[in-house]
Amino acid sequence: MPDTDRNSQDVQAPGYRLAARGREAAEDERLDLLEQILDPGSRRLRAIVEPGWRCLEVGAGRGSMAVWMAEQVGPGGQVVATDIDVTYLTRLQVPNLEVCRHDILDDPLDALGPGSFDLVCSRLTLFWLANRQEEAIRRMIECLRPGGWLLDEDGDWGTTGPVDPSHPLYAGYHESFQHGGWFASRGYDPFFGRKLAALFEGSGLANISHHATAEVVRGGSPWGRWWADTLDAIRDWGLAGSASESQDDGHRALTAACTEPSVWLMTELLHACRGQRTG
Repeated sequence: MPDTDRNSQDVQAPGYRLAARGREAAEDERLDLLEQILDPGSRRLRAIVEPGWRCLEVGAGRGSMAVWMAEQVGPGGQVVATDIDVTYLTRLQVPNLEVCRHDILDDPLDALGPGSFDLVCSRLTLFWLANRQEEAIRRMIECLRPGGWLLDEDGDWGTTGPVDPSHPLYAGYHESFQHGGWFASRGYDPFFGRKLAALFEGSGLANISHHATAEVVRGGSPWGRWWADTLDAIRDWGLAGSASESQDDGHRALTAACTEPSVWLMTELLHACRGQRTG
């Protein structure tokens, strides 16, 4: 069931495959699950936020973390939430939260206020900027004031999947996913998360800390449903009904394991890296 019948354009221009346009309700549900899974840990990582700070969330999604940070900085602070698609962010009505449609790679930084943020953060965003992550990191650093902090959360996806080789759904999943080869065949680096510390250091940040966590959860759990929804969205991007039979079989093998409660699944290894701008 390996997904070998693919368009070579996938490798050349992987692109962002989770935009909401045309699938708003499905993406709203997927992001809701993501918030349930990751927000508790993300709040702990952002606990450095102090009243009066100015914070930037890049790739803010539905804005749950931006709203939380707005509460932390209080009326004397400000949070700017950016995304290339602000479908969900425009629903937010928070006095000290500004929503801005912005592409961190290609749009001018003047719209954000370079050198003015105490914290710039992102979650599962850099992964999608294939081959341009270092450029994005450097532009995010430009937004920091001296002494400000950059925080990113990104994943290693190679070990994701069923953990019990004796389960009937184990082999089909891993044959299709190929220890992250499913992502690599689409132009993405499945092991990007582990490179954050080196990228931060190479971009001039200091006082770097980096840790990673993973869990083992049941199929059909919020994480299993989120992973199945994510695989659906990535697969459907650009296919327009043109998937081959082998692609369909491989995709069914992936999602069947994600939604079956008798399957135990290893989540992504979620890397969290923080570094401070010097000067």
